[in-house]
Amino acid sequence: MSETILAALEQYYDTVPRRGGARGEDFGPLTLFVQEGPGWQYYARPAAGGANATAEDVRAVLKRQRELKVPESFEWVAENTPSLRAAVEEAGLHVHAHPLMVLDEDAEPLPPHPEVRLLGAGDPLLRAAVTVPALAFREPGTARGTAGPAHLAAALEDPASEEHRARVSATAWCCARASTTRSATSPRSSVSAPCPPPGGRGWPSG
Repeated sequence: MSETILAALEQYYDTVPRRGGARGEDFGPLTLFVQEGPGWQYYARPAAGGANATAEDVRAVLKRQRELKVPESFEWVAENTPSLRAAVEEAGLHVHAHPLMVLDEDAEPLPPHPEVRLLGAGDPLLRAAVTVPALAFREPGTARGTAGPAHLAAALEDPASEEHRARVSATAWCCARASTTRSATSPRSSVSAPCPPPGGRGWPSG
């Protein structure tokens, strides 16, 4: 993986929480992102340009996460911060390693898919698209869930769904929507992330 991609990943993971409504709390070599309103509870991660964290640094963040009653979660890119694993494990946490998928820079762009498109801030389907993931992840495991159009319709009656849509619209996020002819009026699945820079080829995922 190139140094350019690794640097872009660091910027991405530091930017997403801030655009998603979180504030960054400084813990020296670590930054804890704290959601300031409704929404996703973010992680702690290495501070941009910071020194290597120690187990004591990790414990200080853990103490703060417990005070806030937020998940005791740390995320980082192993190639960029290889020493953090030892510090996290010394502090008593178990590390789950996940592969990082990055599009080959030389890969030929795929043709547009007829069932996938980007939704803009004013798209009438945006509210449904940002509500679908919460329904999908409400059930454990990876099997097909039981939620369907009726569950989505009920979820859209919740004022929180409009708050989520407004937050996504206001923070320059993009939402990709996939649909099928069986459910043409509601998204089958969706993913949202900060809009890529002009000329960009998409977002990292892991």
